[in-house]
Amino acid sequence: MKIGLLSLCVGDTTVKYVHLAMTGDSSEMMVGWFTDDKTSSSTVKWGSRSGNYNFTASGSASEWKHDYGFNHFVKLTHLTPNARYYYVCGDGNGGWSSEFSFKAIPPAGSTNTFRMAIYGDMGIVNSQKTVERVQARLQRGEIDWVFHVGDISYADKHFLDFQKAWNTWFDRIQPIAASVPYMVCPGNHEYEAYHPLLLLATRNFIVYNARFRMPGSEDSSKKSMYYSFDYGPVHFVSLSTETSFKDAPFDDHSKYADQVSWLIEDLRVANLPENRRQRPWVMVMGHRPIYSSCDEYSSNGVPTSKSSLAIQRNFEDIFMKNKVDVIWNGHVHSYERNYPVYKNKRTSTSYYNPPTPFNIITGSAGSLEGLKNEHETKWDVPEPEWSAHRFGSDYGYGILTVTNGTNLDWKFYRVSDDGLEDSVVVNKK
Repeated sequence: MKIGLLSLCVGDTTVKYVHLAMTGDSSEMMVGWFTDDKTSSSTVKWGSRSGNYNFTASGSASEWKHDYGFNHFVKLTHLTPNARYYYVCGDGNGGWSSEFSFKAIPPAGSTNTFRMAIYGDMGIVNSQKTVERVQARLQRGEIDWVFHVGDISYADKHFLDFQKAWNTWFDRIQPIAASVPYMVCPGNHEYEAYHPLLLLATRNFIVYNARFRMPGSEDSSKKSMYYSFDYGPVHFVSLSTETSFKDAPFDDHSKYADQVSWLIEDLRVANLPENRRQRPWVMVMGHRPIYSSCDEYSSNGVPTSKSSLAIQRNFEDIFMKNKVDVIWNGHVHSYERNYPVYKNKRTSTSYYNPPTPFNIITGSAGSLEGLKNEHETKWDVPEPEWSAHRFGSDYGYGILTVTNGTNLDWKFYRVSDDGLEDSVVVNKK
């Protein structure tokens, strides 16, 4: 048996990097893990008491490249909403993981308060403090799940140790991701390895789609690139800002079906009166923003980057027509909260019944490329009318609290002292 790079479990076991994800069904949970070697099965044993596993489920494993390890995924079904479950994963011959536990997600239509961490652009070089801060909040019961808005491990920046970088990132995040659902969307740094021996084996988000299973990933035409799911009073849409629309950054290589048509239909269903009554909030998650006041992305309040303009042309009218509330982004290695904005113009300075969507950029979880104001990139000056608060002198993360169908509370924290840098409350009638 090969000796693993990093082993998180004691004993003769190959199981590493356990992580959870939602499937879109409130009675299910996806369990993923990694092994260096092929095992005879991919199995999860779980139950409602520690050490007492009444249920067993099997799944599948695959390798994205020969001799680069196996990614295992098992779907747990018939879970009782809000119940806590204890589980181990692995194989009777290859060994079992340590025991972890998770709380099943709320039932459909639940109006119970939930809290989620949102951040992007993490990697392994500058992210240790961010992970520690988020993990501490998780241990205090302050986080129910996480959304990572792209640029996940930055393994492409470690092209001589591409696999090692991915494994190191999963090792670091496991204390969070093995306990609560960890949802992701693709960023530009998930595209390929930029290693001459790995280009064909990694190009077009192959490793991203091998490492994660997001809702609807069984659809081979889009995999985990874009998807949607419901959680409490919110309909979440996760977009690929990298592929699958006109002039997308990587559409010269990728063929992940028609994302724009999919989005139009998804939001049409989300806006049916009975659905919008049950889930009055609609939120979009995506890596690249339309509106950032860093000077390489806009000038005098007008988007200038090629990707921002393409996203604006393809999606902004759809967001507006379907009454999207908030758009969460990363990509820019700083923090910025914007006022409601449409067609480059601020539509309100109030977050009480905002007339148009607004976006929040939280792309400073630890990128090895550093923070935006540390390098040549500067803020667009004077500050655009749609920019409400911007901050780029520390890494950080955000916590969104959804109280019910009428109240959102957003807070962004600096990682150096865990101090509150920015906050906003959003209200609907």
